[in-house]
Amino acid sequence: MSARFDAAVVGAGLAGSAAAAILASAGRRVLLLEQEIFPRHKVCGEYLSPSAQAPLSRLGLLAEIDGLGAEQIREGSIHVPGTPEVSFRLPRGARGVSRYRLDALLASHAGRTGAEVRFAARVTQVEGDPGDFRFRVKHGGGDEEISARAIIAAHGRWNALDKDEAQAAAHSPRRHLAWSRDYLADESLAGRVRLYLFPGGYCGLSRVEGGIVHLAGVIAERERRRIPPGWEAVVAHAAAANADLSRDLSRLHPGPGGFLGTGPVLFTAMPPVQRGMLMAGDAAGMLDPFSGEGQSSALSGGILAAETIEAFLVGAIRPERLADAWTAVWRGSFGTRFRAGALLRRLMLRPGIASAARRLAGESVVRLALRTMLGPSLTSD
Repeated sequence: MSARFDAAVVGAGLAGSAAAAILASAGRRVLLLEQEIFPRHKVCGEYLSPSAQAPLSRLGLLAEIDGLGAEQIREGSIHVPGTPEVSFRLPRGARGVSRYRLDALLASHAGRTGAEVRFAARVTQVEGDPGDFRFRVKHGGGDEEISARAIIAAHGRWNALDKDEAQAAAHSPRRHLAWSRDYLADESLAGRVRLYLFPGGYCGLSRVEGGIVHLAGVIAERERRRIPPGWEAVVAHAAAANADLSRDLSRLHPGPGGFLGTGPVLFTAMPPVQRGMLMAGDAAGMLDPFSGEGQSSALSGGILAAETIEAFLVGAIRPERLADAWTAVWRGSFGTRFRAGALLRRLMLRPGIASAARRLAGESVVRLALRTMLGPSLTSD
């Protein structure tokens, strides 16, 4: 007889662990499955925007994250080639913490609240519908059949659970590649985040725990093809086009570990429900990293998905209405963010246009873009 759970959550990143913790704290029998082994490094901006405070507080983790030594970020600047920088303040404050520490903390929290957590576990052959899902899990050299009344898919960009969508995205002309690396601790960026535009992409510098400086960026695949191999060449391309980035990088010393890279990345919304499974976090679509809202949205999305599943489990949502219910919640919470991100990306990936817009309309055009992305947490310097 297969093991039976109220809910299975696939992926122990921010969305998945948040969802598992909420459901487990409600007394549900929850299985959290992750195909990797934590802790592990991950390509990410490692920036928790001010809007992340609410979901982290809901999870009861804000103090623990600060206990990790998270960088407290209160101000920042955006650097468009050929124009003076635009500075801004974040009165509510942001935080910088590595995914190496953050993901492990979230998964551990899900386990402490009562979820059964399995690492190095890969889900295959999902069948059934809400109320009666059956799937197989490869784990520890074995192959186990498991059943669950509901599934939240929070596995990241894509995997075998949504291969049809992944294949469609793989042929998109709007694909991007992403990279990150760490530099040794440096005081020049204490409490700050700096964003830099360059032809075909953008990147950012900010500190995480221990004062380590983290660099993360994205570049359009079409632009990447014009550059010699290696991420060093991509950074050199960016620095050659943006004097402020070149200046700031010249002050830093590379840390151990080198570059991490990933791709293809497609910044677009995906169907919120696939085969009856609720998609959450990046599995439901990747927000443009320039907004700084990716991690906050993943946490919020995981919590909202868990609340929707809980409503289903108590009978407030009928099985045949679950997909519509989650689609409405997801679109109401994140639809505007994706639409705004798509419009701003066209500006940010073309710094020549951004420079011209600023010369014609002044600093206000760049500040408007920042306010659209960062919302009420932003004030002028």
